[in-house]
Amino acid sequence: MIHLWDTRTREHLQAFPGHRGAVSSVVFRQGTQQMMSASYDRSIKLWSAEDRSYIDTLFGHQSEVLTLDCLRQERILSVGRDRTIRLWKVPDETQLVFRGHAASMECCCFINNAEFLSGADDGSVSLWNFMKKKPITVIRDAHGVINEYQAGYTMPGISSLDSGNSSFADGDVCHGNGNLNHESIVQPQKLVGVESWVASIAVCRGSDLAASGAGDGKICLWALDDDNRNLRLLHTLPTIGFVNSLAFAKSGQFLIAGVGQEPRLGRWGRNPHAKNGVILHDLIPS
Repeated sequence: MIHLWDTRTREHLQAFPGHRGAVSSVVFRQGTQQMMSASYDRSIKLWSAEDRSYIDTLFGHQSEVLTLDCLRQERILSVGRDRTIRLWKVPDETQLVFRGHAASMECCCFINNAEFLSGADDGSVSLWNFMKKKPITVIRDAHGVINEYQAGYTMPGISSLDSGNSSFADGDVCHGNGNLNHESIVQPQKLVGVESWVASIAVCRGSDLAASGAGDGKICLWALDDDNRNLRLLHTLPTIGFVNSLAFAKSGQFLIAGVGQEPRLGRWGRNPHAKNGVILHDLIPS
């Protein structure tokens, strides 16, 4: 079920039934009241928020669809657990299929109308061009080392990290100014398992800045170099918990992260030191 709300009055406007499985992603087409939803039922549905009506259903994914993105054009970018990324050209009723190297493609976002980024459960971040079937650049183990801000995890079948010393941020909503309670430090370790999955990715529109999130205690900021042909790590922002969603402000002045104790789509791991909430990271020094 999809629920439509008026953010000004906080009024519930409409419920949209139709999906036969859990809804994993909802996006609006930029500048319009047309929205798209992805589901575990392997479909993508189009809706009109203005008319509060159903428009169409897109089929093609062979497994759960996990994330969607859309710009102004009637094109939809989707990723799923069938190891594919798909570009849907809605007016033409066609799709381009890009095959990833990981077991599950977790997230995606447009850079512009020609290029996009993806994150996968093998810890990689990839840069793609719609004219090529293979990624232009792949950053392996993009979140591959636990830094000093990493908290202990509890994962099925995996012993937790040395409880040693850790540093945690306070509050359900906080500003990413690096003011942490420095109780201790966990020695850097190679990530194993769910905390390395790149679960969220975002691009600051009209700039060369991108961000990726996992469960390793940091958000990575990337520069798109060489006319969007390479990714270069710029900086990391301490963030305790699983970074399940990311969004840049239109002004580009801050980054919003949705953080939880567990991954967005399942209880494969848990960070008991994290708090479910929203974190705001200031990107422009005051």
